[in-house]
Parts: sequence; structure tokens; C-alpha cells
Amino acid sequence: MRRREFLLWGAGLAALAAGCGAGPRPLGVPLSLVVPAVVGGLDDEFAQELRRVVTRRGLARAAEVTACDGDKASIRDFTHGTGRGRMLVAGPALVNLAGTVPLARMAGEWSVVVAPMGSRFRDFDDLAAALRRSPGSVLMGGRGHGGADHVLCGLVAKGLGADARLVDYAAFPGQDGLLGALLDGRVAAGVGGVARLAPQIRAGRVRALAVSSPERLPEVDAPTLMESGVRLVHADWRALLASDALRDDDRAHLLDVCRSIGVSDEWAASCRRHLWTPLYLDGPDFDDWLRVESARARDVLTDLGLKQ
Repeated sequence: MRRREFLLWGAGLAALAAGCGAGPRPLGVPLSLVVPAVVGGLDDEFAQELRRVVTRRGLARAAEVTACDGDKASIRDFTHGTGRGRMLVAGPALVNLAGTVPLARMAGEWSVVVAPMGSRFRDFDDLAAALRRSPGSVLMGGRGHGGADHVLCGLVAKGLGADARLVDYAAFPGQDGLLGALLDGRVAAGVGGVARLAPQIRAGRVRALAVSSPERLPEVDAPTLMESGVRLVHADWRALLASDALRDDDRAHLLDVCRSIGVSDEWAASCRRHLWTPLYLDGPDFDDWLRVESARARDVLTDLGLKQ
């Protein structure tokens, strides 16, 4: 991992706070946070927290969350629209959507690599040795194909010098499905978000092998991937996008709203409550980071046979 890319995982908030004054004038139109996923999922949860901060800080005349349930036509309507107060919640799979421009990276959730308590993998070194020896012999589990968990499995294999094309991966609709598969031995190891898996680790139901953060986490007693010989930092992050049909001044005003959220105590409290990490980044640094991160994900998805 290049040093600049590593540093940009933690960049943004200090400089943002230093330059923050009284904040922007309230948005003169209602703010609509568009969620390209089903209601009740992680994107919706993220958007609802953003809405609460916007409302509490009076950053818009009104704020609402609208979900398009993953419907491509509805997402396309966003990219073609000129509504001045609309922002799209985007994660790694959607941030390069045609017709949009990135505003800011807001937060992310670190991942943890886990194994069943009765597994032969007592620590990450055991898993690493098995993946190097025969990547296809270790069935790993996580959420949907091509999502953050799947990408991380591929990145771990590549970081160990294993052939990512041979990685065997089972996708589950949610982390409860992954947990069940771990407990009954259907998968040998799994990857998921810290918020859902940390309680299971503390309860002794699964074993933590490594975390994907740059430093150890207080919620999980496990080394980082960096400590374990894999030069890799990875989060399931969320950003906000605007339609590129917006005028420059409208886009700049939305960016001011993002900055005011990112520096607020309310947003910090929301992140602590959900075990998210504030990862605010905008401007050229965000553009640079996004280009590198997107290329990294695209390359590993190609290796996994999910992109041509």
C-alpha cells in the first residue's frame, strides 16, 4: 500500500476542524438523501443518521431519506435530475456512477476476519498458511458477491501472494446468515463488520483473527492485517454524491453541508454509537484516494471473476 493512500484513510477531519467557522447558511431547499438500497439496510441506517444531524444543526429547511430499493431506473433519475438539495448515499460499489460527482467521504466500518471457535485456524497465521497453500480449499463467507466483504477476501489473498482467482467465497444476505454458517461449520472463515461481529466475539461464539483497520480496535482483541503481514487497510465506507447536472454554486453549498456534518459533535456521537469511524475527506485528496481505491477494488473484482 502506498504511504499517501494509507495516510488518506485518516485524513480530513483535523484540517476541516481548523478551517470551520460558523458554518454555512441553511440550505434553502429541502435536503433529500437518496438511498440506493432497501429500507433498513446499512445505507438506510447511515442516511437516517445524516438526516438527524442535518435536522439538529439546522443545516437545511427540511431533510428526508428516500430509498429507491436498488432500482436502476430510480438511480438513473437521480443522475439526470437537477434537484438542488439531493445527495446520493454511495459505497464502494456505486461511487463511480456515471452522471454523478463525489462530494465527500463521510465514515466507514472496519472489518474483522473471524473463524469458528472449533476451527483449525487458531490465529491469522494459520489462515494465511492455508490460503497460500491452497486458496480454493478455504471456503470464506461474507455478505453479497462483489461487496466490501468479498473484495476484502480477495485483497487478503492477493496480499498473501495467493491466487485470488481461486478464492472460494459464499455470500449471505446479512451478517446473521454469516454467523449461522460459521457456527454450524459451513464456512471455514468469514469477514464482516465490527459492529455486528464484536458482540459475538466477546460472547465466545467466534474467534477474531485480524482487523482491517490501520491500528488495533478497542472492541476486538486481534492484530491488524498490517501487523499480520498483509499490507492492507480496508473499510466498508460511505460517501455522498451529487448529480453532475447541478450548477457549481449548488454543488458547493451541498459540500458545505457535508463539511458541517463531518466536523459536528452530533456526527461523532452517531459514529461512536454504530461503531463507525469518521473518515471525512473531500476535495483533491478525496478525488486522489477515490481513484486509487476504485482501481484497487476493480482489479480484485476482475481477479475474482466478477468484472471483465
